[in-house]
Amino acid sequence: MIVTAFLLFAAACGGEEETSEPADTQAPAATEAAPETTAMADDSAMMADEPIKLGYISGGDADPFVFIVTESIREAAASAGVELFECDANFSTDTAIQCARTLDAQGLDAVINWQFFPDAAEAVCEAYGDLPTVTMDVPQGPCERVFVGSNGYEAGLVAGAGLGDFAQSEFGCEFDLYVSIENLSSPDINAQRAGGSREGFEGVCGSVPDSKFRVVDKRQGGSDALENVRRQFTDILTTVPDATVILVMSSFGDPDAASAFAAAETQGRGGHVFIVGHGADASAWPDILNNPQWIGDVAYFPDRYGSLAVPAAIALAMGDDPGREIFIDHQFLDASNLVDHYPAAAGMADDSAMMADEPIKLGYISGGDADPFVFIVTESIREAAASAGVELFECDANFSTDTAIQCARTLDAQGLDAVINWQFFPDAAEAVCEAYGDLPTVTMDVPQGPCERVFVGSNGYEAGLVAGAGLGDFAQSEFGCEFDLYVSIENLSSPDINAQRAGGSREGFEGVCGSVPDSKFRVVDKRQGGSDALENVRRQFTDILTTVPDATVILVMSSFGDPDAASAFAAAETQGRGGHVFIVGHGADASAWPDILNNPQWIGDVAYFPDRYGSLAVPAAIALAMGDDPGREIFIDHQFLDASNLVDHYPAAAG
Repeated sequence: MIVTAFLLFAAACGGEEETSEPADTQAPAATEAAPETTAMADDSAMMADEPIKLGYISGGDADPFVFIVTESIREAAASAGVELFECDANFSTDTAIQCARTLDAQGLDAVINWQFFPDAAEAVCEAYGDLPTVTMDVPQGPCERVFVGSNGYEAGLVAGAGLGDFAQSEFGCEFDLYVSIENLSSPDINAQRAGGSREGFEGVCGSVPDSKFRVVDKRQGGSDALENVRRQFTDILTTVPDATVILVMSSFGDPDAASAFAAAETQGRGGHVFIVGHGADASAWPDILNNPQWIGDVAYFPDRYGSLAVPAAIALAMGDDPGREIFIDHQFLDASNLVDHYPAAAGMADDSAMMADEPIKLGYISGGDADPFVFIVTESIREAAASAGVELFECDANFSTDTAIQCARTLDAQGLDAVINWQFFPDAAEAVCEAYGDLPTVTMDVPQGPCERVFVGSNGYEAGLVAGAGLGDFAQSEFGCEFDLYVSIENLSSPDINAQRAGGSREGFEGVCGSVPDSKFRVVDKRQGGSDALENVRRQFTDILTTVPDATVILVMSSFGDPDAASAFAAAETQGRGGHVFIVGHGADASAWPDILNNPQWIGDVAYFPDRYGSLAVPAAIALAMGDDPGREIFIDHQFLDASNLVDHYPAAAG
């Protein structure tokens, strides 16, 4: 899956968000997306003769099946010559809505939407303006025009018949237990897949007695679905100590099946378990070929989704009617026919390593593409990988340590040579590194402990000094350094980085205007008060404004991204105090360009140049993959950008 080149899309902020919820689907893949910068000074629309622009919301690329689907969509979009703007909802309704807002700013023509929660469909559709939408596997309500993907009931019948045929040939349909791994939080889809699977099995072996039927609900017990499966399946095994024929149907993906089998192995019961899964993606190929307990899978062919969804979305963008439903042709794959459908699986039959003459394979863990700044960095990495002719396998950790670890496991299966790792939580570094085998790693902005070989990215302290000096120069020229309040928007959950960025910013300001008295200093902690960082900023800044009703010069330093600054300014506007607030941000990505150019209260930004990260990180990762030494640290050259010089660095902002 070679990453394809796309136009660069610019966005905002470098920080970190936090948790995401679970969800699921089926199984894996990965590759590319495509964006471009637009906007700014006059907010004019894109010219009509530009390429078609499609948006794509992934449900969660940490899931191997989804990973493959995403790759197929990127490949199909590249082949069709359309621009693809994408964002990973990562099993979270809140993130799906944020993704929709991020994509809405790109002037899209149509959307491919695969967020996993039907109850959130209306809000997600509304957030991207109810554009005509191709949905995949999960209904998306008001904006859905075409459904592409699996026929859950038909897939279930195929899977169940496959398990039934095995049980009949091996045991004369005599068995001790039928365990169905389900997702009861999606009742309609669950009824189709799990219900169809049982019906298909019973069509061969007759009715499953209630006494022999058990359900594992992967959503019951916590946010880690695989841990839920492991725990519940272990509990079931303890209730049937003498059972030797335990049939397992995994209706929501091969990772669930693998978790159940691992639990059985831990109990010394692996030989008692016989599995059929839904998916048949690459993560299951070694088991289908080599594990006699893994009977086979109903194939969902995730690698074919893009060839169906992208043409349908293009048709919608052009005002054509591609039809109401486009289904995958499900088939049962086992060791006898897997290679016929997936020739690449042939090398897995003996667990042999991939051939040495293959292209370099790099992994990339994004911290959270729902953040505009991160989105640009991700785009720059994709573009640099495509230009270098290396394969890029990527996964979005989406502000979550659990997801970062799952991403690492997913990437570990791809036979990588090196990794670019930008998960946002240093405390999770050891676990994440271990999950992808401690491969040599390029880290970006956040230290990654034991596997880090090269650091690429911002120099937080230097960036702070530049930003602070920019705010100080403004305060000196406009107010003779007289001000009522200096408000620092910080992230106290990352104390080292916070000390560099926020501390450096204050030091840079004080280098121009002298010491900031404690009586005039306030901190907004974007992580204090809940998972919605922008709401935390809005609320805390509003509270600060109420304490200084007579203040007319309030200097704001936003050290963790322009979205925080925008949230603070919006709060001031709501209070009728916008003219009292003067802002400097960290980032200078495209989301801040209109304010830098047109808003007299937005003084400028220290630039982190997210569009340049890929040109630094990818060559460093290639060097590691080849056994070379690219050096220990590679820093961005930070500069202060304001209305006088922004266009010199970003000509696209001139529009």
